[in-house]
Amino acid sequence: MITEISIQPVTQENIRACAKLEVAEDQKQFVARNLATIAWAYVDPKFTPYAICDGETVVGLLAVEYVPENESYDRHWVPRFMIGEQFQGKGYGKMAMKKVIEMISEHEDCERVRLSVVPENQAAISFYKRIGFVESGEMLEDEQVLDYFVK
Repeated sequence: MITEISIQPVTQENIRACAKLEVAEDQKQFVARNLATIAWAYVDPKFTPYAICDGETVVGLLAVEYVPENESYDRHWVPRFMIGEQFQGKGYGKMAMKKVIEMISEHEDCERVRLSVVPENQAAISFYKRIGFVESGEMLEDEQVLDYFVK
């Protein structure tokens, strides 16, 4: 039973729990490992990882990217999003994505939230579409770009 989903910074206290989470075996080809996501933030100040928590339990990991020099429609990204295998299918993904969209859309300059998905990952594309993302028709490094319109 989900108590309360929150999006928390990755910290010394939760990094081990974040690092331990993995997706199902058939999803691993589509998702970067969590340690790679966390390490990326060390070298890219525009990239910020967050733990997805249910109370004190880390159930997933995501990252947001803010690129202020991009065109106004292209500044806010969710380049990483995963829910641990043992927590999938319980509503965590939908609730967490809605929370992160809410968090990002608080920025005055946020017109849309963008993400990209490997085209073969039809389960993820369907998931994002159910939340309200639409296909943009763009490709980014062989991935399909989807947009969630805020304004």
